[in-house]
Amino acid sequence: MSDQIRIILLGLAGAAVILSAFIAKTLVLFQFLDHNYYLDLFEYFSIIIFIPIFSYISYRVMEHQRKQAGRKKTLELLLEESALVSRADAKGKITYVNDKFCEVSGYKRQELIGKDHVILNSGRHPREFWNSMYKTVVKDKGIWNEIVTNRDKNGNLYYVNSWICGEFDSLGNLTGYISIRQDISEITKVQEKLKNLLSTQTSYVLRTDMLGKHTYWNEKFEEDFGWVYEESGIMHSDALMSICSHHHSRTNEVVYECIKNPGKIVKVELDKPTKNTKEIKTTLWEFICVTDSEGNPLEIQCMGIDITDRKKAEEELKNALEEVQKKNTYLEHAAKILRHDMHSGINTYIPRGVSSLKRRLNKEIIGKLKLDAPLRMITDGLEHTQKVYRGVYEFTNLVKKDSILYKESYNLKDLLESYLSKTAYSSQVKIDALPTVDVNGPLFCTAVDNLIRNGLKYNDSDSKIVSISMCDEFILCVQDNGRGMTNEEFLELSKPYTRKEGQDEQGTGLGLNICVAILKEHGFSVSSEKNKIGTRILINMR
Repeated sequence: MSDQIRIILLGLAGAAVILSAFIAKTLVLFQFLDHNYYLDLFEYFSIIIFIPIFSYISYRVMEHQRKQAGRKKTLELLLEESALVSRADAKGKITYVNDKFCEVSGYKRQELIGKDHVILNSGRHPREFWNSMYKTVVKDKGIWNEIVTNRDKNGNLYYVNSWICGEFDSLGNLTGYISIRQDISEITKVQEKLKNLLSTQTSYVLRTDMLGKHTYWNEKFEEDFGWVYEESGIMHSDALMSICSHHHSRTNEVVYECIKNPGKIVKVELDKPTKNTKEIKTTLWEFICVTDSEGNPLEIQCMGIDITDRKKAEEELKNALEEVQKKNTYLEHAAKILRHDMHSGINTYIPRGVSSLKRRLNKEIIGKLKLDAPLRMITDGLEHTQKVYRGVYEFTNLVKKDSILYKESYNLKDLLESYLSKTAYSSQVKIDALPTVDVNGPLFCTAVDNLIRNGLKYNDSDSKIVSISMCDEFILCVQDNGRGMTNEEFLELSKPYTRKEGQDEQGTGLGLNICVAILKEHGFSVSSEKNKIGTRILINMR
């Protein structure tokens, strides 16, 4: 039995107990039953039974919300672990690299910060390649995607599928670059190995009579397999002697097919023994039956190549692709948990359980047991969690290939007030008149809510407050009365997993980064101003 069904059944059981007590009380009130000791005892035990049931349901609701937060954090860590991330300033100097970047490049973080990406240049790409990147990223303000060959600290080449985009201030001036790379070195090296093998392999050449005895062989065949025949020599020896026994039947079937279809080339892979009996050679052969002038089978001509290394390389490639697919499966599963499995709990089972309880509790019982505040907290918390879930749902849509951000027309004041209405800090947020703009509602609220919570969190004022208004026709301002943050600090703290030194407050260092990414996905630019009191975040919606 699932936890959701168990909670609903317990809720129904608790509600049935309280409902029974209510009905009994009503019958006594209207004198359908006489008041007696047993009715008092029944009412007393109804309350005693209901309290642990209600406490258990409350605990499970809070535990479910805690697990949701843990799953979200796990997804963020998976994304960070799977890619190489770097940032650079407007001059191309590296300002940030993650651990994965250092691991693949072989450089320590302090060796990279302040350097140009030319430190990794392999020299394999022409100037036009990088000119195309600059035009796409800076002039067209787009995202550039190509496979780049880099050179690590030890001089070895490695290959990365790279996405690079520019970062711009509210005036459209370039402030830096952000790069996301996927290490595809293993796959690329295996592919190159396969290509080289195909271009350098030497063929084996054989001819046998219709009894399967050798009549001709080339030097390469004798070099690799002459040892099989020892003193008897290759001439007129059985061709099957140089083929592993488990492929004898396969060889006979191919020869038979060739005889039935003279002139037809039949391909077959055959394992052959090596002097090291622990290993075998995998060879690819083309068999053809040659006839005399009257059409009678005369001999079997064979040409083969050693594909042992190719088969190994194919296996390595298969394993590498399976590993990539495995990682993609983890990410897809994490997204599925957020989009599907969590949906049933947040939007179906828990709301049904809460509604079921509320329908069966009258004001007298709620007041007597002091359940008004807990019920309100559960209801408001669930409503806000549903809004947060909707934002996460929309965020996972963005990882789909060729995804397009879905937008609707919203009055931003109404949208934000509705989103914040059930939060514990709604009274600390003042929202002035705002325009109607096309946005993705859940994602826009998620981004602005992060700025609000930061303004309240990093705030030493006795009366913490955040105000949202329009600075001009196109710029939305989020003003707090906290510690203050310059634009330089804002750009630094917008990097993933970056936190200000000396902060007592706990955090992951991802919230601001995700917030900025969401707003940029809308086509908005974000910057910060440090005022005499507090910080003003500027969201340019032009």
